[in-house]
Amino acid sequence: MKPVIIKHIADTLDCLMDEWKYYLNKKTGEIVEIQEEYLSIAEELEEDEELGSYMDWEQDSIREALLIFENWNDYIELPDKYEINEYSIMESFCYSINNEKLRVKLCNAISGRGAFRRFKDAIIRYGVENEWYNFKFEALCKIARDWCDLHEIPYVEE
Repeated sequence: MKPVIIKHIADTLDCLMDEWKYYLNKKTGEIVEIQEEYLSIAEELEEDEELGSYMDWEQDSIREALLIFENWNDYIELPDKYEINEYSIMESFCYSINNEKLRVKLCNAISGRGAFRRFKDAIIRYGVENEWYNFKFEALCKIARDWCDLHEIPYVEE
């Protein structure tokens, strides 16, 4: 298998959307993203069933889903947003801040309902937005490395 690029996986993990699945093609190293709806359609599709009742772009998505099912052993699903736990990454970032006053303010920002919005506002207000995005990206790279190690997928950093 061709080594995957950790940063490509981390970029994908940073943009996960609900109702989408993300797979790594082990043979090509390509990341495939597909809506769950088309995976369901492909799974239930009869062998001789035509796709003419779907729009052209939907047909392409269904064919891609069929390709995944037909070659299931060539694909591995990437971690989902629950496995990534962005809240935990935010919390780690807060505790990594050396300035005690700022650390307390950021920790307070992530308490209770609305934590994500308050955190985003706080990192902008206190001028640590770039530090946050660098920290988060490094955390996603670590998750990607761990995932590759778990699945014995060779990788390179760049």
